[in-house]
Amino acid sequence: MQRLELKATHKPVQNYYTALLQFNDLGVTHETAVRSAFQGLLDHCARQHDWTLVPEWEIRRPRQHPLRVDGALLDNFSLTHGFWEAKDIRDDLPKEARKKFDLGGRSAIVGEVTTHV
Repeated sequence: MQRLELKATHKPVQNYYTALLQFNDLGVTHETAVRSAFQGLLDHCARQHDWTLVPEWEIRRPRQHPLRVDGALLDNFSLTHGFWEAKDIRDDLPKEARKKFDLGGRSAIVGEVTTHV
């Protein structure tokens, strides 16, 4: 498997932290607002593997309501390589990750928005 090439000095990482700082300066901390910053970073990482980040991915389950995640990483054959669920600092990250796995998630990237000053 190809390794991810990502360093703190790379432009997408710097853009991510800049966006978080801007949101912090505005007092914005909820996940729906700040997830756009991480979405850009995750999209950059996905392209290194020739994957596509598809926002608001619906996981269909037999005889159950569909499960919706903030994003899925798909290859050219529409195979999923991971799911992304954004969480903010008020969420219990391990608990939220467990809920997604219990509902049928196979692999997940659960992001917690943190403030970096």
